[in-house]
Amino acid sequence: MPHTQWIWEIVNWSSLPILAVLTAILVRRGLRREFPWFFWFIVVTNVATALRFFAQFASRETYFYLYWITELLTTVVNFLAAYELFVHRLFPNSMKVRFYRYLFPAIAAIIIFMAWLTALVSPNRSAAFLIETRVLAFILVSILIFFVLLMMVMGRVWTRYDFGIALGFGINSAGFLAASAAWVRSHYKPTSVDHLPVIAYDLACLIWLFCFWTGKQVDVPAKESDL
Repeated sequence: MPHTQWIWEIVNWSSLPILAVLTAILVRRGLRREFPWFFWFIVVTNVATALRFFAQFASRETYFYLYWITELLTTVVNFLAAYELFVHRLFPNSMKVRFYRYLFPAIAAIIIFMAWLTALVSPNRSAAFLIETRVLAFILVSILIFFVLLMMVMGRVWTRYDFGIALGFGINSAGFLAASAAWVRSHYKPTSVDHLPVIAYDLACLIWLFCFWTGKQVDVPAKESDL
């Protein structure tokens, strides 16, 4: 195997030990109770990555189905973690507004419905699942941008942990969208940005690890008038 291929293999699976350490930190410091959905996002994502690692030695069809089933699970938990971050932590009073109360559960239901519909009617499953994943990544980035702008307009201050989680989500989704745009332009031929989603995901994992490894955050309570 060429040296460059070994390097990319390390990059592809380096999130496994990073997230394992992060899981241990969250458990040891009791932060899994403070960030329950983010904790389960880390656990589900790491288990999914481990399953994909072993599935690559099985048949191609087995890997295909395992990959997209785990992709659906991680996407749903990702949205729930974003829901926890913005609705429960940064804008706790937003639950009083009906739109925000139903926004993320509705998105989770749409994800499940889209996955079922894609598997049911699409003749080209790989392309269909890729398009679906791209749409969901765009939705997540749009939600992140919306709430970040809302934070800026309202003059809110980020806590250390909340900023790290949001930054990681943003980098991960933006990296996938940038690579997807390049794949569309090249008609899905190999490009120089093929590894960008993996690099972006590894960078997000490192940001989360650094954020929770280095010290304790200073909480900034929300004002009663804030959403």
